Amino acid sequence: MNSSDTDVLGVLLPEVVGKIRRTLIDNETAYQRESGNAEYSSLWTHSVRVARIAHYLAERERMEPAAALLAGLLHDVGKFADGKYHKDDVAEEEIAAEAAERFLSGTPYAPWIAAIREGILSLYREDVAANDLGRVVYDADRLDKMGCMGVAQFFAKNALRRHFLDNELMVRASVELTYARHAQDSLKTETGRGLALERSEKTRRFYEGLLEEWETLGLGSFSILEESIEGIECILVVPRTCPCGGKLEVDFDIRESVKCRSAVVQYRCLGCGRVKEFTFCLPNVKGLPRRCERED
Repeated sequence: MNSSDTDVLGVLLPEVVGKIRRTLIDNETAYQRESGNAEYSSLWTHSVRVARIAHYLAERERMEPAAALLAGLLHDVGKFADGKYHKDDVAEEEIAAEAAERFLSGTPYAPWIAAIREGILSLYREDVAANDLGRVVYDADRLDKMGCMGVAQFFAKNALRRHFLDNELMVRASVELTYARHAQDSLKTETGRGLALERSEKTRRFYEGLLEEWETLGLGSFSILEESIEGIECILVVPRTCPCGGKLEVDFDIRESVKCRSAVVQYRCLGCGRVKEFTFCLPNVKGLPRRCERED
């Protein structure tokens, strides 16, 4: 039986998997602690999915699948470090790379530490060339957010953040449509690009159907527009009118953040003056404006 047909996490040492799992859950729970004492594990389950997808891709790309499995589990381990998001403006990959060395030192996986660290850092640092592990984990992370799985994750993640099904969430769908639009060109493995083509079409069809039903039932009216923001074609879900009935003016800009260049879409009502802003990281494709130099 092919190992991808079983629970592939079983090939790793339980104590290593346990450390990664406990760190992810504890940090996310600390980040969400204002919501009560419940334990949060969405980041752990996401990491497990990414690990398994990375394992799947690695087998087909003729790489070491167990190393890809570990890199997938570790890639987000720094996201909510100490219960903070990007504490002191340090990207989570920097913390995850340090955690990889800490968790894997003294284990049979120690020979993979350098490659795993390099792969994780390449997920966001332009000065680090992506190695095989970095390419596989990059693709796995994005494939987890595409197609039917991606749609499910979009709504689950927003519900966790208390963003429920409403007109504002329809606008947030812009990020899913934009990523789907560029997926085939932005993924880094041949296997990943093949999977991306099918999933990007499913993503677009779903949101078009959702917006059609939304308008038919009188819940809101939106258009799907294609706009070039600094040379990147973005697919935007744009309200046709303000809640007051006034005409909307839409402006676009770019903003630097810790990990990416973000598209900034601002909606301004010409009637009541109401202003709403929506931002999302631009996909990493050719033509993306250069990141500002990072300060030491």
